[in-house]
Amino acid sequence: MGIEMSSNIENWKTQIRKGYLELCILALIESESRLYGFDILVHMDKAGIQVKEGTLYPLLNRMTVEGILDAVWETQNVSGHPRKFYSPTKDGKKLLHEMRTEFEKMAQIYKQISK
Repeated sequence: MGIEMSSNIENWKTQIRKGYLELCILALIESESRLYGFDILVHMDKAGIQVKEGTLYPLLNRMTVEGILDAVWETQNVSGHPRKFYSPTKDGKKLLHEMRTEFEKMAQIYKQISK
């Protein structure tokens, strides 16, 4: 693959990954009811999605500010330092439903046109 082609695919992957990452993080947190940041990194890594702390924490902060996630510091039942646990808000659950619907629709369209 030429340098230009390689650059194009990396640019495309970056653009696709942005929305997909938010969908996956929100779905993961919703499926577990609540998670803290490091646990999200571990789950994502096990799923094969590499996320850096410098990407995850600003995203979680933005989602909290936007009212998609609730964030609560907890020190009880936690060994070591306090942890910030994230859980989906009512609006976050609604957004996740809409994101899943749109993602599934896009995947179905791709399957139809790529036969």
